[in-house]
Amino acid sequence: MYYPYFRGKQFDLLALTALVERSCLSTDILPIIEPVKNSNTLKKFIALFQRTNQPFYLIQNPQTGDFLTKDGLLHLNSLSLEKAMIVEQPIETLSEQPQLFVISNATPALQSDWQENHTKVLIPKEFRLLQKIKGDKILSQDVFTRLPKTSFYQECSDEFFSDTHLTFQKSGFVGFSDFSIDSRIYYEHSYPSKILALHLVYFENKELRIHHFLSSEEAPSQKEKFFELMDEVRMWKNKLCGSNVTLGIDLLLTAVSTDKFPGMGVMRKAAVMHHMELMSRYLSEQKKEV
Repeated sequence: MYYPYFRGKQFDLLALTALVERSCLSTDILPIIEPVKNSNTLKKFIALFQRTNQPFYLIQNPQTGDFLTKDGLLHLNSLSLEKAMIVEQPIETLSEQPQLFVISNATPALQSDWQENHTKVLIPKEFRLLQKIKGDKILSQDVFTRLPKTSFYQECSDEFFSDTHLTFQKSGFVGFSDFSIDSRIYYEHSYPSKILALHLVYFENKELRIHHFLSSEEAPSQKEKFFELMDEVRMWKNKLCGSNVTLGIDLLLTAVSTDKFPGMGVMRKAAVMHHMELMSRYLSEQKKEV
């Protein structure tokens, strides 16, 4: 149903792993992982998800990173798990069939013959592609607002995030996808900023909104900026997750209670954990209502 797309960054994988270890990730959430680093974190993620029968897809032809070698691609193809493939050539010319096609470039998709396709397709909302491609479609959207400078979020610190979870079925899709608190454009490193930021989603009238929690520039250290930002998070706690605090928010509150700045990576991990746990709760509630 929900197919969040991750570029295999360390703290994203750690976030998903932590949720599965605590049984807080719905099986209706099927992460799509484009592996970037051949790391122990990735290996642990794969082992845990397979051991617990938690569904996910691994991109077998990533577009960047450690696996862009002949041996790297052979290794990915040798893994016995659900595979996804980014369409780079007409699908009828492929020697093997993945369990999921991913459309990132319109040209090879439009050159393909989709008449006999029975594989699910992750697809952006582009009219030509929707008309051409046959089979079960998963809507891919880029819903996070990526701004070039952290300070720009001060102009609109709270905004609409997504309502695709409410509308995807009415539009004829079997599932929906986004990049969580990231965007379609891949980047390896972010630029340093004098302002600390934490991006947290929350539900309001069944729609998802996102609040950009920002520190001031004046606080003398990263630790003090984090504590300043967390003062606002505490005030928003009930709005963010109700009385049942998510593991992600709890991770941040624990850092404050132990007088520690957890680091930017852990802040990212916490935000992803929070998003995925909220979506897990939502999908579980939807099942109860059916």
